[in-house]
Amino acid sequence: MSMIEAALRQALRSKCRQKVGAVLCAGGRVLAASPNIKRNDPVIDLRHATFHAEEAVLRRVTRPAGATLYVARVSASGLPALAKPCPRCQIALASAQVRRVYFTVDRKNTEQMHPMQIGSESTAHGI
Repeated sequence: MSMIEAALRQALRSKCRQKVGAVLCAGGRVLAASPNIKRNDPVIDLRHATFHAEEAVLRRVTRPAGATLYVARVSASGLPALAKPCPRCQIALASAQVRRVYFTVDRKNTEQMHPMQIGSESTAHGI
């Protein structure tokens, strides 16, 4: 199973309206995986009230520097959809020194971005 497929599986676990999942890995090894989390989920406290899958994954690891993040979203019809990290998540990923991010664009394509270069062009790839 590819890492983007693992992110899609995480997205399917989400109980949110926008189903997004993320997998952080380094050296071919999964460091953390998480779907986005609802605000009133019992595991969320007010101090850590961030719900995006990217942020949930970053909270689960101590040293994400140099890792690669895979982010996927599943549409209401169950197909992969655009999952580009929002500006807040891009800043968090850059601060954590995540080296590369791959995200779903549609059911056949992913794109790559470098969080350290926020606002730079993305590179398209086939799934």
